[in-house]
Amino acid sequence: MQQKNYIYSIKPITLAIIVWEIIFWAVFFSLYFYMTEQVEAFRIENTEYLPLFLIIPVVIIGFILTLVWKNKAIKRLSDAKLSPFLIHPISTLKTFIKFFLFRNAIAFLLIGLLNPQYGKGKQKAISEGIEIMIALDISNSMRALDLDHDKDRLKVAKMSIERLLNNLHGDKVGVVIFAGDAFMQVPLTTDYSTAKMFLNAVSPDMMTNQGTSIGLAIEKAMTSFDFDNGVNKAIIVMSDGEDFEGAAMLAAQAALDKKVIVNTVGMGTSNGTVIPDYKNGRRIGLKKDEDGNTVMTYLNESMLKQIAQTGGGSYTKANGTYVNLDGLLESIKSVDKTEIDSNLYTDYEDQFQWFIAIGLLFLVGHYFFTSKRSGIIHKLQDYEV
Repeated sequence: MQQKNYIYSIKPITLAIIVWEIIFWAVFFSLYFYMTEQVEAFRIENTEYLPLFLIIPVVIIGFILTLVWKNKAIKRLSDAKLSPFLIHPISTLKTFIKFFLFRNAIAFLLIGLLNPQYGKGKQKAISEGIEIMIALDISNSMRALDLDHDKDRLKVAKMSIERLLNNLHGDKVGVVIFAGDAFMQVPLTTDYSTAKMFLNAVSPDMMTNQGTSIGLAIEKAMTSFDFDNGVNKAIIVMSDGEDFEGAAMLAAQAALDKKVIVNTVGMGTSNGTVIPDYKNGRRIGLKKDEDGNTVMTYLNESMLKQIAQTGGGSYTKANGTYVNLDGLLESIKSVDKTEIDSNLYTDYEDQFQWFIAIGLLFLVGHYFFTSKRSGIIHKLQDYEV
């Protein structure tokens, strides 16, 4: 027996693996992009699992390194004369085939985990409702704990928004966050779960320009509306009312002129309270002004009531951790609803079972396949370079 029959031929195996990887990934991505872009009734349900395919290159590298280690161990523990008595002859081709089965078992099981789905029918979905933009104050004064000892104004506001979302059906909702500036946090959507997820991430640390500009928040909310779709619209401002810009009335009037109702919700108490100061997420004391004096914050009810009156809406005041938005919700629901979304969707059918079955077949084949030299494959390997 030749010495090469007792060690693994690394180069041919590596070359064969590279060739197969090129073929596999070329076919995989070609089919994936074709199906997702060209076939309307196809989708991947669990796209978040796509990064798991990085397991395949890790397995390949581990396999090749294992073969290198085995070759070194064989050469170190036995010489050419003793090899026939200690080691079974090794087939390079069968070694590749055995790994081929294992590698493809992993690939098809992962594809099954992605759960490709194919549509089996279409239906027309019509959603009716209104468009609601929530302008949420995230200035430092919203850190005040005058509504609850454990939950600041912002936390109570976010809880009330979540309750509001739980009672909406078919309405599009968006969120603008503001302090001294205003930014779109959630564009108008009927996906309330996504809105809640982005809402939970909101904090005063997101705004470097502090202060309170309700007028700018209303203007930013107005830019999100499509005034050509004929859908009724409303804005809900949730703030403590400490507006330092003074443009809120003009913005509310401009909104009403375009038939957008502006409602306000007062977050805080009128008694006045201190503002906790934080650094790197840890409370370090109380907020101070430039002269070292402790900053006090007050609920400016008169400001918020005037904004709501000017904007043709209603004012609601928070009471502890509970913000009674029932009246506000009823007024929103009473607004005539129009069709805001009409599209075709497909009833999808899971296809994961086919890929799981193929993956299991490859896995079974891997366990019953051996890399020992034998039979026809043995003769074929004798022609390898």
